[in-house]
Amino acid sequence: MFQKLAIKIFAYSIIVSLAFACKNDVKISEDAYQIASDTINFQWLKLKQDGFIINHGAILLPVKFEGIDKTFKMQLDLGINHNVIYGDSLEVITSAYPNLSENIQHRDSYNVFYNKLAFRNDQELKSDNLLIQQNFGDNGDLNDLDLIGTIGANEIKGKILIIDFKSQNLVITDKLETWEEQNFSFTPLKFKNNQLYLDLIAGGNRHRFMYSTQASLFPLTTVDKNLFDKLTNKSIKENKQLKSFGEKISFTGSDITTAVRIADLNLPINNKKAFFTEAKTAVKTLESENIKGVIGNDLFLNNTIVIDLVNNRFGIQ
Repeated sequence: MFQKLAIKIFAYSIIVSLAFACKNDVKISEDAYQIASDTINFQWLKLKQDGFIINHGAILLPVKFEGIDKTFKMQLDLGINHNVIYGDSLEVITSAYPNLSENIQHRDSYNVFYNKLAFRNDQELKSDNLLIQQNFGDNGDLNDLDLIGTIGANEIKGKILIIDFKSQNLVITDKLETWEEQNFSFTPLKFKNNQLYLDLIAGGNRHRFMYSTQASLFPLTTVDKNLFDKLTNKSIKENKQLKSFGEKISFTGSDITTAVRIADLNLPINNKKAFFTEAKTAVKTLESENIKGVIGNDLFLNNTIVIDLVNNRFGIQ
C-alpha cells in the first residue's frame, strides 16, 4: 500500500516536499506550545538540505495516545487519506509499553495500529487506527521520541479546518458562525484525490493551483514559464538544485513583483518568491490536471485560511 501511495503522489512531491527526502537533515523548531481550550496549537517542522533552510516546512500537531504519559508530534498532510505512524517509532513505543503490541493488526500487505488518539487540548481524533509505515521514523529512546507520524485528510473530510498562521493554531469544526464567515473572502475549492485545488488570480487572469499543506519548498512553484515571468522580477534570479525522493530537481526563483490575489484579497508579496521548474514528471502531471503549479504554507504566513470541505470553498483573511 505504501509503495502505491508513494508512486501516486510522487509527481506532486518533487516540487513541494522534502519531508521524507533526507531524514537525517530534518530539524524540529523549539517554539513552545501555547495551550488554549478551543484551538490546537502547532509548531513548524524546519528542514535543511544542501545549506538551504526551509523554516516553515510543515505543520506539526501535538498528540497523545491513550495510556501513554507523553506528548508526541504528527505532521499535518492532507495529501494522504489516512493517519500514519512510523514503524520504527512504534517499535520504541511498544518496547516501553508491551501491552500495546496487541493493538497491531496484520493485513494482507500492511499493518494497522489501533489506539485512541487525541490532540493536546484533549480533542479526540476521528480515527483510532493508524497505518504503519515500515522502516521509517526514529528508533532511539522513548524520552527523545518526538515526530512519530502523519495526520491525513480523513480527519477533516466533511469538516472545516481553520488555520491561523500568525498565531500558529488551528481549529477543526463542523460549521462557521456568521460573524466568523463575514471575516473571510471565499473562492470555490475542489478536493480531488486528496489534493486541494483553487484559483489564484495574477496578471488579471485566473490560474488553477494546488495548495499543499505538507512540507512545502517555496511559497509558490509553477511549471508555466510565461506565468513565472509575469509574476517575478526578471533581472534578479536565483537557481537551486534540490533532491526530493532521490531525484535532483532544478528550480529558478525570483521575488514576486506582481499582485497575487485569492478571492477578493491581495496577498502580501513582500519578500515572497516564486519558483519555476521544468522537471518532466511535474510538468506532465500538473498539465494533465490543467494546474499551473503549487502554493505552499509560506504564502499565507500573514493570513488565516479556511479549508471548508462542507461547502467546498477556500476562505482567506
